[in-house]
Amino acid sequence: MNTAFVVRETAGQWIADVVAAVHATGLRAELVTQPLEPAEQAQLTELVDGFVVVDDVRDAEAVAEAIRARTARPAGVVTAAEGIIASVARAAELLGVARCPASVFTVTHNKFAVRQVLAAAGLPGPRCALISAESEAASVASAVGLPAIVKPVNGAASNLVRTVSTVDELAAAYRLLAERLPLSEDARYHRLIGGGPSPIDPVKVFLVEGLLRGPEYAVDVLVRDGVAEPVAVVEKPLIDERKFELGMVCPPLELSEEDTERLFAAATAAALALGLDNTCAHVELIDDAELGPAVVEVNAGRPAGGAQPVLLKLATGIDVVAEAVSLALGTPPPARGAGLPVPVGYLIFYAEGAGRLVRVDGTDEVADLPEVLEVVTIVRPGQLLTDDQEIYAVNVLAAGFADTEDLAALHAEAAKLIRFELEES
Repeated sequence: MNTAFVVRETAGQWIADVVAAVHATGLRAELVTQPLEPAEQAQLTELVDGFVVVDDVRDAEAVAEAIRARTARPAGVVTAAEGIIASVARAAELLGVARCPASVFTVTHNKFAVRQVLAAAGLPGPRCALISAESEAASVASAVGLPAIVKPVNGAASNLVRTVSTVDELAAAYRLLAERLPLSEDARYHRLIGGGPSPIDPVKVFLVEGLLRGPEYAVDVLVRDGVAEPVAVVEKPLIDERKFELGMVCPPLELSEEDTERLFAAATAAALALGLDNTCAHVELIDDAELGPAVVEVNAGRPAGGAQPVLLKLATGIDVVAEAVSLALGTPPPARGAGLPVPVGYLIFYAEGAGRLVRVDGTDEVADLPEVLEVVTIVRPGQLLTDDQEIYAVNVLAAGFADTEDLAALHAEAAKLIRFELEES
């Protein structure tokens, strides 16, 4: 039986889902990983058919060499770990099983480069600029306009995203990111960013974008042999002051067919303009009052994060994880089912403060609420949680709500039941 290799950087909920999708294609699944603690290896042994251990999973040559030592012709190499998608694609190139060029993913993990590509393709988006020193705040504010959003150039999960309204606030945001990012445990912030004319140091140079105004949406896009297919529109009606997502709905409660098509067109155009093929992308948009649907994020090479794949499967019958694995391996598309006949809600709950997670309580009580379909806890004991970053700790899928106000009330009710115990790190 042929073997597909699943590459992981750190522990993640996605590993079990991707391995299950690989097995569903009839292939074996071996995990490529850095050295594991015995307890974690014992847990993963129940999921995978073997291990390939390398010192650094971000080293494409080392990953390819280790896989080649196991088999001359792997069925494919796949990951859903945000920080290593480009290097895994490069390993696939070295092994002769690439489905999308690694260079494409290198560009898509550089948010400034993405802005430039989309603008060159004539797609609307916010004005943007890089800021590399606190002293540049005034000139960058003049170029981009205020209010604005400040974010890491290669960030994810809304990590250290800040909204600023004045030059002084922009300078303060620069100082904050320059202070905090070097302390991050996330390896992506400790290596240079490619994809542009010159490498960018992610702990010294940040992206500033003009603030868009309008409702927020997400569209997962599947691209197979040059044809882009949008899965569904997910509405984000509940967002807090940190820009963290609290609640989503699929399909949106009130969205015309015309507006749905406009969002689909913007998302698929962005995926194709970036050169994505035989892969997927999670595209986030704001339907700006002046620009119309404008792409704000393109997370390429993986489906939506957290329990959003569960949301999409409940709402549409499409398993985006299985679709992504099929695209990465070149296997036949998976069978699709039917979605529920009513909108499905997705509620997200975050720990407050920062520290190592000891335990989460209250999820059983939330599961007993009449509207709740499923509760998915993503985080694990010992994991470092911080309210600088949008870490989807507890995820609740629900149905039977009447409107956004009803969904917000359900979120408030569940929030009273869920309790996180953190230990200072």
